Amino acid sequence: MKPYVLFLYLSSILLSVIMAFVYRADLKRRGLFILFPYLLLVFIQELCVFFYIREVPKANTSIIYNFYRIITVVTFSILFYQIPFRPIVKKIILLLLFLYLVLIIITFLFLQSIYSQSNYPATAGGLIITGYAIYFLFFYFSLDNAEQEKQWQPMILIAIGLATFYPVVNISNAFHKHLLSYNATIFGMRLYNLVPQVMSIFMYCCFARAFYLCKRKN
Repeated sequence: MKPYVLFLYLSSILLSVIMAFVYRADLKRRGLFILFPYLLLVFIQELCVFFYIREVPKANTSIIYNFYRIITVVTFSILFYQIPFRPIVKKIILLLLFLYLVLIIITFLFLQSIYSQSNYPATAGGLIITGYAIYFLFFYFSLDNAEQEKQWQPMILIAIGLATFYPVVNISNAFHKHLLSYNATIFGMRLYNLVPQVMSIFMYCCFARAFYLCKRKN
């Protein structure tokens, strides 16, 4: 990864962590506080991976990202479960989380090692989170209560960030073999690696802006 792309990537995560910390009381009030420890964990993880790869250039970090994806799906399942959806939707969220965890167990117990990269759980997790985000957008724009609209307004940016990031990254993952075989690059950077980083920067900036919108207005 080019140094300036890495800098922007880590800076976007750090910005979202700082904004979450600054407005942590408002995040609690709006049911979004779980994103603060999650983003802090992501930032620490990415820093550790960066320094680890510097020391061991050919290091295998697959196990780290396999656990990261599990934590991500669980985190956003909890986040969207707190939104006042209809009871049937909440049951679907729990069912999807359960099925995803079953898929993870089957994949890493019987199909492949947790030390290897697997696109299937990553794709499944991305589809689940995208589904949550899209449903929230339909939910929000069908509200006819001004107080509820104000309460969940910051979630619009979070949902947009998620609904943009995961479909693009899933498409990139689906064609990763072709991108690698053709050595597709932009400005000297591998397209397969660049796409997730650029989309991550966009998503974390959406998060940071959403946290700012959470602040209590006088």
